[in-house]
Amino acid sequence: MFFCAVFCQTKNKSAITKKTDYKIFVLNDIRREGNTDILISPNADTIAKYIPSGSFPLAINAFLVQQNGENFLFDTGLGINLVGNLKSHGVLPEQISKIFITHCHGDHIGGLLNEGEIVFPHAEILINRIEYNYWTQEGNELFAQVANRYKEKIKLFDLDENRSENDLLYSDIQPVAAYGHTPGHTMYLIGTEENQTLVWGDLTHVIPLQMPHPEQSVTYDVNPQQAAETRQRIFKFLSENHIKVAGMHLPLPAFGFVTKGKSIGYEFNSYKKQGNCKSNKVR
Repeated sequence: MFFCAVFCQTKNKSAITKKTDYKIFVLNDIRREGNTDILISPNADTIAKYIPSGSFPLAINAFLVQQNGENFLFDTGLGINLVGNLKSHGVLPEQISKIFITHCHGDHIGGLLNEGEIVFPHAEILINRIEYNYWTQEGNELFAQVANRYKEKIKLFDLDENRSENDLLYSDIQPVAAYGHTPGHTMYLIGTEENQTLVWGDLTHVIPLQMPHPEQSVTYDVNPQQAAETRQRIFKFLSENHIKVAGMHLPLPAFGFVTKGKSIGYEFNSYKKQGNCKSNKVR
């Protein structure tokens, strides 16, 4: 299974010998309350137990990674606060060299354009080929605009079981298949050994309920069953290997760790520190 191949190889010190420090920052676009209406056929008792108010904290985030003197983005949110958030870290849009896209929903690629114009003139846009091909057939206006305006800058990559376990997109950045939410939904594993962060995209939307019940999918999922299977597999691995995660819809601070639940499923434990990620264990 490709998922295991990617993660297990980082435990093999002979696979990657160089450790690279990096900085990662959350770029928050929106904070609001989510509604349980997005759940597919939810159980009323389960909602009452985990979300008694009927709403829960939700966010739209992108992430800035600084590594080897370069600035990378992971998704771009809606673009509402993106440029201002970057400037707060001393980064201009012209200084972004690569943008790693988890998938092509509007709240992930919206920040690539401003009134139809390119926001990141020097950035290479990396997208899973499966994801790109799916949206090419969907007739989505925003995606079509992005694909047209960035057509010389889009780099498609293939992600399947035949991919080499050491085939990095760039430096210590590995794509990881997380299909289901969309056909080519992709996570990105940054760093090596104990110095890792998994940017998991839209693995979760309703964190209070999907942690104890990862089998519960949402209406945004293109393939709800596959999304649930992916979520359960990834939660299990993360809980066993203590890898820090960053999520596009996790409420701030948007970083944390997955642990096995005390009685059922899993739990999410927020991790407030961001910035420097040095080559040591983060616990």
